[in-house]
Formats: sequence, structure tokens, C-alpha cells
Amino acid sequence: HMLAHTHARRGASDSEAAIVLLHGFLGDRRDVEPLRQKLGALADCISLDLPGHGDSAWMPTIDAGTSAVDAALATLEALYPPPARLLLVGYSMGGRVALQLAARLPPPRLAGLVILSGSPGLDDGALREARLSRDVALAARLRAMTPPHFDEWLRREWYRAALWGGRLQEHPSFERMLLRRTDGAQPRDRAASLERESVGRQPSCWPWLEAPPAPVLYVAGEEDEAYCKVATRLAEHSGVAEPVERRLVRVAVLPAAGHALLLEASAPVAEICHAFASQVLPSPLVPASPPPAEDVQIQARGPEGVDALSARLLPFRLPLTAPLPLARGAPLTERAGVLLLVEGMAADGRAVRGLGEVCPLPGFHSESLDEAAAQLRSVAHRLQGALLPSAVARLDGSMSAWLAAACDRPSKSASGPLLPSVRCALEMACLHVLAQAANTSIAQLVCCARRAPYQSHVRINGLLARGEASSLEAAADAARAAVDSACPSSRACASGPAVKHAAARMRTWKVKVGGGDPAADGRRIGKLLLGCTALGARLRLDANQAWSREQAATFCEAMQTEWEAGCAALCPEHQRGDGAGAVSAPAPRWPPPALDFCEEPLMARLHAQLPALHAQYGLRHAIDEGALPAAAEALERLAASCATSGSDGASARGGEAFRALQERLGDASCAGLILKPTLAGGLEVSARLADEASRLGKPTVLTSAFESGVAHAHVAMLASVLGGPSIAHGLSTYERLQGDTLSPAFAEAVDGDLVDVPRLQAALDATAQGLRFVNERR
Repeated sequence: HMLAHTHARRGASDSEAAIVLLHGFLGDRRDVEPLRQKLGALADCISLDLPGHGDSAWMPTIDAGTSAVDAALATLEALYPPPARLLLVGYSMGGRVALQLAARLPPPRLAGLVILSGSPGLDDGALREARLSRDVALAARLRAMTPPHFDEWLRREWYRAALWGGRLQEHPSFERMLLRRTDGAQPRDRAASLERESVGRQPSCWPWLEAPPAPVLYVAGEEDEAYCKVATRLAEHSGVAEPVERRLVRVAVLPAAGHALLLEASAPVAEICHAFASQVLPSPLVPASPPPAEDVQIQARGPEGVDALSARLLPFRLPLTAPLPLARGAPLTERAGVLLLVEGMAADGRAVRGLGEVCPLPGFHSESLDEAAAQLRSVAHRLQGALLPSAVARLDGSMSAWLAAACDRPSKSASGPLLPSVRCALEMACLHVLAQAANTSIAQLVCCARRAPYQSHVRINGLLARGEASSLEAAADAARAAVDSACPSSRACASGPAVKHAAARMRTWKVKVGGGDPAADGRRIGKLLLGCTALGARLRLDANQAWSREQAATFCEAMQTEWEAGCAALCPEHQRGDGAGAVSAPAPRWPPPALDFCEEPLMARLHAQLPALHAQYGLRHAIDEGALPAAAEALERLAASCATSGSDGASARGGEAFRALQERLGDASCAGLILKPTLAGGLEVSARLADEASRLGKPTVLTSAFESGVAHAHVAMLASVLGGPSIAHGLSTYERLQGDTLSPAFAEAVDGDLVDVPRLQAALDATAQGLRFVNERR
């Protein structure tokens, strides 16, 4: 199994070189994201989550004690097999891993090495034993910590060590970095990594650095005494008489920086690495632009040689595991829909297939399944023989323009505007066909077309519907009890099985609220917040516009009261005493970091009061696709603007469809945008809305509408391109269905709380190739 990673490709074809970025101890690949953005202009870039860190720590198939060098090497061999050359860039522990990787790679494979404050190892055996002993002792302490204790240890001890200098905690980005360190972190995973990757176990690489087979750059901060000594030693043996560009080992010491180079000296580090990479990656290895993907001719005949439509339909019905209460309408007992298969012919004569899904959600979609299926049949007939251009993969308006031309539908045709679920299904199938023709994945196809990175794994959140109880509440209670019983002086924690089970399940949970007593809802959520803090998990709420301003206030007051009542026992910084009684402690911080947001808390007509609700209670809200005034009409106008604006989004941003979105997203009380692509009107509209949210500094969460695995797969692949690794998307609804249209099922691609995007692509390909249809004619 590959490590979780962010991958930015310059083209769909295999690359001759790639830049590999490795984070430090306690970090993850988000730490090197500014560096990836800078270096991505030169070559393919891949940033990894090392074992025990980031998303890789939440993959049960990857042991936290797995050697980081072995795991990274296996991932790189799968993504960039020989003869591709690699430029390795690593920070701190990642620098040590990069150095050991460089020593193991065949010389022709190594383009260069950048070590940012990393140790080449210890020459002296006694020093190695002493270092290993210290690391083993620290690992034992980490294993005894709960997530709240881990947060306190980071603040009060780890980041006050001398190597960080004296100003790190004053840096404006320190709190954001700390949130990354504690985001779903389980200290026992970090402990396993610390023991495995200890400098005391690392073989000395000083001999290798005396005559490296490729250029090496070593960077340290001047306030980091230990690593400045390493820099000095390397400089003394690097051939000072030689010009800098001819030295095999080059050294740079950055002023006003300690060990946290990626935080305190982010811009200088990026510039130095960019200059070095430009020199060691010769121009033939730096592609100027991605090669164009192939256009696809949509077939007029099926691959069996019989008369057939270019797009064919297969209805399905899947029962739910249990009746599901929704915010609107009767409880849901089954999902009925239609699979859409589009067949095409690639330039090399191969028959290629793409799969989409129509599955309107009763009470939420304006169209019924019968209406959607009827329109889909009409559109399928019009697509026969059309040429599908590769440009539609940019999701910049080209898809809408092509659909309008291919369907040749006048603005007031009998079929009317494309229904949201129909447009989405067509886009799914078309992107799949193009990816098949290019022998690549949908995520890579869209990534290359949009010149954006994609994530190898997509994080998902758990879901509790109204009135549902689950193991989350039991695990939260157990976690709170474990923290309550921990001795503040030793920070010990007897983690029970329930705590470990929940921690291995999800880092983020979405809980439906509203529709009942707001005070009772508030007390329940207050208790869950305490438990999620103890678990290191996060909580999202979804009220579906259920509350008046007064009801929302009642909920917030009850939630905050319950939280504050339990916080003194939960948070170790509020437990301090001197033996003669408790010491006065500051009030617990509200809202707690474990609370992400509440989706659409107020009735639609009251949305103007959301900023005041935030100011009074600290509750941030998220908006969904239904929050736009006259949502269906606005999104249809957006699709039309996409069709005419091309790659220039200025006209769309300035159009009526975006004005309400800009106003609401721009407010400080708004935490982000929630989109169901099948409701919003398709993948392209969702991408355009997400782009606008990103421009305003807000994340986008993509969710399903209880569709089958085919639609889930497409939404997950779009999420891998539009979102970063920290965003949990609403795709756990697959658990509510008995059976799946996808084979292997969507569940087979779920690893912990992560969806494996390459495995999803393989399942989608296999399903499309394995389908057998009875021809449907208009």
C-alpha cells in the first residue's frame, strides 16, 4: 500500500523527473505545501505523509512502526519507476529519510538532495545509544498521553526547546501549525515513529556525503545551534575553493530562524530550493506544459457491433440498511436510480467506456427519477456520434459549452434545461471516457487539465442522523473517563478498547441537529464535544435551516454550558493544584477547536442574522448549494455563464449567480461551503463554486445525496482535486445502502476514514467494462 500523498503532475504521460517532499516529526504533508506550490512550476511534485503521521497514520494497512525509508521508497517506485530521476527534499526527520533514500537509490535515479535541518547521523556508538535511550523514553511518555495532554505537551515543552529559538510561539502562524499537529493525532502513532526513526537507529551518512553522486544542498537556521554545527562541518569538506555551482555539497544558513525553517523562513527556503532545483533538473527534465489529452469520438455503434445508442441506461434499486429520517419528507427506505454508460472510440481505435449515475433524492431534488430518466434518454440520443473534446476536463465552462452544442437544445426546447442530476451524470460519464482514452485516472486527468494537485486519499466524516445513537457517544464517554482518571502530574491515560476503536474509525463526525428540543440537542452536543476533544476528533453539525434565532440561541447556550461544566475535568491546564487546593485557571476557550461549524443553522429568511449569532456565541456556520437565492435558476445561469466565459472566470465571478455566494462566503462567521454535486447541478458547477470559495479563503466540503457507489466514486475523485488533505468530505453515506452498483464496492476502497482514490478508479473501470445492457431506444 502506498503512503498517502499529494501529487501534482505536469502532464498525463510518464514524467522523466519528480520532486519529492518529506515533512518532519509530528508534521504532515501540509507543512510542505508552500514549498510544493513553489517547486511545482519546475517538475512533477509529490509530498508524502510518512508512517505514523498525517493520513498515513489513519490507514490500518500501514503500521506506524513501518520504516519510513522503506515505505517512501515503495511509494516512489510505484509512482515513478526507473528511469525517472528524483530530487529529494526533506525537513528535519524528513531530511534524514531523504538522505537515507538518496544513499539507497541507484546513482542514475538521484537528481539531487535538499536537507533542511536534518541530521546525517551520529558517528559515535555511545552517542547513538544515548540518543536512542532518550527517544525510547519520550516515546513511552507519548504513549501515555491523551490528545488533550498531547496538545499541552506541545505548547509547554516540545516547542519551548532550545533548537526552536526563542520566538517560535510568537509567530503568527504558530497556532495554525499547532492545529495541524493535533488534527486527529494519536500520540501512540507518533511514539512508534519516534522509536523507529530515532537518530540513534540511523546509520551514519557522513561517509556518503563526502562524495555524493548528485548535488546536495544543506540548509539550517542560525538560531538552531546543533544543525548550524552540521552545516559548518559540511561546509568545511565541500570544496570551498570551487565555485558554488560546482560544489557537490552546498550549505546555506538562514538568519533569524531556528529549527522551524518551514514556518519562520518559508519564503527564503522556497527561493533557495527553487534555485537549486532549477540547476540540478536540466531543461529537458522540466516540461513546459502538459501534453494535450486525446479527444474521443462517441460511438454510433456499440462494441458488440449491433446498432446501439452512444449512451445507455440501466436502472437499479438498493434497499437501505434501516429507514433513514431526512430533514424533508418521509424516512428513506431505498434508493432508486439509473446508471449511464457512454461509449466512445479513442484515437488509437480502442473502445472506451464511461459511467455516470442519476439518483435524485426525494424531497431534495426538484426532479423525480422518471423525469430525470426521460431527459437522459433524450440527451443520449442527441449525443450519438459527437466528438468529446479533452478541454472539458478543465471544468472551466468548456463542459457546459460542449453539452449545449452536442445536445443542440434550444433554450425553450421540450426537454427544458438540463436537470441537475442529469447534467451531473453526463459529466461523470464524459470525464470517465476521457480518462480511459488517455490511459489515466479521472483525478489525474482533471489535475493536469486544471494544473492543480490531487490527493491520493480523501478523508471522509462519519454521520449521525437525527435521533441516532452510535459507538461515537459510548467512545466519547470512555475517552472523557480516561482523561478524568489521568493523573495531571504524570499525564497518564488508561486508554480503553472503546477509545481505540473510535479513534481508528473517524477523525470527523457530522451530527444532524434540529427538529426537536434545542436545549436537549445542545446538552447532547456539549457532551459529544467533550468526548471528541478527548478522542482528538472533530464535530460538525447540520441543522438544515431548522431553527429560529431564539431556538439557535437556546441550543448554543445549552451546548456551551454543558461544555464548560465538563471542561475543568477534561483539560489538564484547568486541573492544576499545589496540594493546598486548586489554582485559579482561565476560563475554557470557547468555541473549542473540536467544533468545526454548524451547517445552515437558521431558517432561510434569517440568514442575515448569522453574523450576530457568531458574534454572540462563537458558532460559525457553513452554507450549502440551497443557500443561494432562487438556487435552481441561479445555478442554471452559472452553467450558462460557464459555457460562455471559457477559462476566464471573471464574467462568472461578476455575474448574478455568484453575488449572493460572494457576500455570504466573505463574512467572517462563515466557515465554508457544502456542496452536493448532484444537487448543485454537476461537477463543473461544483468546481466553479469551489474555486470561488477558495478565492475567498474558504474550504469546500463535497457530500453525497445517498447515491450508490458510482456517484460516490466520482464525488470522491472531484474532492481529491478540489480539496486539501485536511478536509473531511461527506461520503460515508455508502454505509447506509445494502449492496452497491460499483464492483468492487465503494466500501472496498475505504481504509480507516480515508478513501483510496486509485482503488476507486480501478473499481469504476472494472464496473464500466463489466456492464451488460439491454439496449434502450428513445
